[in-house]
Amino acid sequence: MSLFHYAVDPATGFVPSAPPLQRLPHDYATWDALVPELSTLLRSRRVRHALRTLPDLDVRALQTQPERERALLLLSVFANAWVWGGHEPDLRLPASVARPLCAVADSLGRPPITHYASMSMNNWRLVDADAPLSVENARTQVQFLGGVDEDWFFIASMGVELAGAPLLALVAAADAASRDGSDDELARILEGFAAGMSRVHDALRRIREWCDPATYFLRVRPFLSGWPDPGVVYEGVSETPRKFLGGSAAQSSLMQSFDALLGLSHADAPAGMYLRAIRAYMPARHRAFVEDLERTSRVRERAGLGAKALRDAYNAALQAMEVFRGIHMQLAHDFIIQPSGATHDPQGTGGTALTSFLRGAQTTVTNAKL
Repeated sequence: MSLFHYAVDPATGFVPSAPPLQRLPHDYATWDALVPELSTLLRSRRVRHALRTLPDLDVRALQTQPERERALLLLSVFANAWVWGGHEPDLRLPASVARPLCAVADSLGRPPITHYASMSMNNWRLVDADAPLSVENARTQVQFLGGVDEDWFFIASMGVELAGAPLLALVAAADAASRDGSDDELARILEGFAAGMSRVHDALRRIREWCDPATYFLRVRPFLSGWPDPGVVYEGVSETPRKFLGGSAAQSSLMQSFDALLGLSHADAPAGMYLRAIRAYMPARHRAFVEDLERTSRVRERAGLGAKALRDAYNAALQAMEVFRGIHMQLAHDFIIQPSGATHDPQGTGGTALTSFLRGAQTTVTNAKL
């Protein structure tokens, strides 16, 4: 399994190794010009007027992947700003945004709404162009209301991806060893995977460093929400309302890759059906990486039949995944459940019953131990 084939970088993983474009070609300058004004337009409730008066531009002139990624980032942010940028949702997206957004989203095989791959993985720039990419040396290019809390939420989420990037070579090696390697070789790789997960745990915990839970809940989360019933009409594309899920870290290819390697099969309710559905929000080649791992990995089968050392290494990998999901559950409590004052199972931005989903995903890992 070649990481290059799946557009996975050995150093940055699913995050692009080159900085995303900060500007589109001159013909699209009106889109770029709106970015620094977006927070003011939202605050003053004038964002819909600004978006309605945008020229209806043809995206066919955007030839490169970085150009299309930049366009998808801008246009999907504009779409979410339109829907959620007033006192009440407006579920008719004007053609000036809807037509180019749907066209560029279709070309990239992703949905026409703000989602994780755009906001967290293709929405950064280096602070020091001569230094390597890290959370300390990056900031977002595009925000809604702006501020350090919003900036850090997206950058810290990218930091989890960067922390997990070195493990993807181990994932590919373990997949191969599960078919052709010895028990000792596979056990060594799984031991390295379990040890490396500690960096992922640390990165996930860092989200609270510069992002206050109440600020996130009140000023960031609303703009990441999916479309309410009956959906959004994309004017100039179709008069049939379309529903899409909101942006969520569950749309990351990283943890689903780890699940696929370890043979974790989530029950349809509450986790499995949702985790499969959100693969449509992953970049196409990253989605293929996850799905090919599901088909080819024999890690769980080999661990079940192998010697105690291999079984112990497999269980250690599961324990590392269980810790990750425990941290995630605590963050969900602090950033969503507690600020909301919810007395029932609240809905996450991705549209799931949050506590049930997270607890279900964690239970799958706990019950998988051999």
